[in-house]
Amino acid sequence: RGQKKLRQTTIGWDFEVQWKDDTTQWVPLKILKESNPVDVAEYAKARNIADEPAFAWWVPYTLKKRDRIIAAVNTRVKRKTHKYGIEVPTSVAHAREIDARNGNTFWQDAIEKEMFNVSIAFEILEDDQNMPVGWTKSSGHLVFDVKMDFTRKARWVKDGHKHPDPDASNYAGVVSRESVRIALTYAALNDLDVLAADIRNAYLQAPSSEKHYIICGPEFGLEHEGKRAKIVRALYGGKVSGRDFWVHLRSCMQETLGFTSCLADPDVWMRKQKKADGTEYWEYVLLYVDDALVISDRAESTL
Repeated sequence: RGQKKLRQTTIGWDFEVQWKDDTTQWVPLKILKESNPVDVAEYAKARNIADEPAFAWWVPYTLKKRDRIIAAVNTRVKRKTHKYGIEVPTSVAHAREIDARNGNTFWQDAIEKEMFNVSIAFEILEDDQNMPVGWTKSSGHLVFDVKMDFTRKARWVKDGHKHPDPDASNYAGVVSRESVRIALTYAALNDLDVLAADIRNAYLQAPSSEKHYIICGPEFGLEHEGKRAKIVRALYGGKVSGRDFWVHLRSCMQETLGFTSCLADPDVWMRKQKKADGTEYWEYVLLYVDDALVISDRAESTL
């Protein structure tokens, strides 16, 4: 008699696939099963064809494996509750609870510091003020961390993953490694200083090109909790914040500081300068998102 097994076959099934360029093509199930097993399994389940012989022998196993992988990832994420032996909160209420148990205000101080720094990014509206036309609702949350010196850190980030992807590039510029090597060689040959710096709260310096508002949470304080706030500055987590900061920084380099962008590398900026002895030379600033490398006879004053 033997043991009955499902026949492992995909013969007779083709799917019409729409590619990113809007073209369509009929692709055999055998190929799709190997390249996109989870997508095909979910499609078969949704279309009620998972019981067909071509699907019944592998779709249940694939969906169970997907669920196990997701469960394992969630378990690892949830298990990470401490860093350097210090409990890391998951919310404002949890942070207050930890401080109460420990008899200090480390996490609350971190929250207050972050909200003070990020406050310039919000324009809080009163209850009798109307939201302008065209503004859509967004959200955000606090991310907590512990630094290597055990300092508590809080960062308010925007939930950019909940918004659709922009059509244009949404990244900040980065200087190439070759440009850095050339600049350091130039500095050595011309006896120029090299100074590196970081732009503090960089994204907050740039106006936001998006029209989003949020409902203030408990981290905004009792006087503002529940109120609406327009996001007027670029925020970490925003999908176009990198681009907004890049555009703003380029404007500052050109219009305010008088630098010119290099044609070979747009994140290398230069301008003519004179040394104390009257010798002319080129001063350079290399930008990597919010980090700057200055090649100059007066590097500190340039920064």
